[in-house]
Amino acid sequence: MDEQPFQTVNRLRKSGNLAEAWEVGCQAVQENSNDQFLKGAFFWVCYAYLKEVQNQIKSRADKRNGDRTPNAAELERINFLIDWIKWLDIPSGGYEYRSLLLTFQKNLESIPNLVLLLLRYSNNIFLDEDKQPFVNDNGESPSLMLKFARKVAKSWIQNESVRQLPVEDLCSLFIMTRLEAHDKQQLIWLDYDEAKCLIVAKRFEQARECALSVLRKKQTESWAWGALATTFREEDPSAAIVLFSKALCCAQDDVFALPTLKGIAPFLAAQGFTEEASMCVKRAVNCYVDNGWNIKSDLEQLMSQSWYDADASLESLEPFLEKHAAGALDYLFGEREQHAAVVQNVHASGKGFHAYYGKDKSISVRLGLYRSKKPPSPGDYVRLTVSKEDQSVIAAEPCDPVEIDDVGYQEGTLSVKDKGFGFVEDTFVPKTLASPEMDGQFVKVLRILDFDKTKSRHSWKALTIQVL
Repeated sequence: MDEQPFQTVNRLRKSGNLAEAWEVGCQAVQENSNDQFLKGAFFWVCYAYLKEVQNQIKSRADKRNGDRTPNAAELERINFLIDWIKWLDIPSGGYEYRSLLLTFQKNLESIPNLVLLLLRYSNNIFLDEDKQPFVNDNGESPSLMLKFARKVAKSWIQNESVRQLPVEDLCSLFIMTRLEAHDKQQLIWLDYDEAKCLIVAKRFEQARECALSVLRKKQTESWAWGALATTFREEDPSAAIVLFSKALCCAQDDVFALPTLKGIAPFLAAQGFTEEASMCVKRAVNCYVDNGWNIKSDLEQLMSQSWYDADASLESLEPFLEKHAAGALDYLFGEREQHAAVVQNVHASGKGFHAYYGKDKSISVRLGLYRSKKPPSPGDYVRLTVSKEDQSVIAAEPCDPVEIDDVGYQEGTLSVKDKGFGFVEDTFVPKTLASPEMDGQFVKVLRILDFDKTKSRHSWKALTIQVL
């Protein structure tokens, strides 16, 4: 029996005769454009040629610096093959588009036409396994789905051709990724990518919300403060100066501060701070010199500005930055208030605790916000800094005992019950504090007015106990 055209194309491809498979398939698929089997067979011929180009790119990258950006000839070849795949219009739901993503996942952002093609079918590309992060002893590596969303964001920022995609569609991809991907540690970077995309689209208010969600988790990171500063750059220059100043104050090394130094300098000059702008440029120049690097064209351009003073002294730059950075937290959390509290319990995970500062006023605190080398224990007094807007905890630190509503001491004789818990007068003592040998002893307890779920009422509960 004679072979069908698709069978011939498949046989030639599998036997390694790609050129002949292309020749036969190219003519046949144009003559039989409704033959889905033939289209599928020709897709895999295109895919095989794409893999050849990618292998060439990988081989070059492995020998050099790991950069997998295609050169002009490679990109032209890739685009030619992608145009054929677009013409084939293979329905989604198979392995075709997922295979393209797997092959080009490390340099997808450098191939705009492939980004746009995969975006068209992104709702049906991913298997369940593609939504799972890879977890090992070193932490969590992003899922394929999250990698794809981040690569698309990077390509959208860098390539005008990808920006034909409306930013609303891009945000829809981010929403889908947050809903379906099971990443936990890495999703913060998607918020950061979305903030940058929204800044490019001049959607500053939306960008600000994304930048704030990142910054509240990364308050010591210079780049996070820089992202928030950029959202104010056009609308509120004074706020931008405050936040850029904070970004520079957080930079541990001038190597990491270079983008901010070069970005803030012309901005400061435009606001009339020409001396400080010169200092930022000079500090960036010194960083290049100290590291033995050639000064880049963007920095040379700043050095050629009429406002630049090469003799500017750097001595007053730090005081200027610190003075302006002092107000940065107002933009991060808005108005703040402080509460004296007592540690009610430490979370079983050891990653936080609950702090009590009055009847029905107990709040969870991440351990990372607690400014002390010694971990907290129940009964320790702490001072909380809380956002007035949403009552989220900004910081916590140890403090001396102070008077707090519904917190106090009770002295009396401890009566231990058969089940292990006890009472001092009307104060309940949990079995974790009471012991049979303490029965009948005169004690002093620190207590709070806690809600008893079993009795549906408030009652006194001991946090610490001391035998007198």
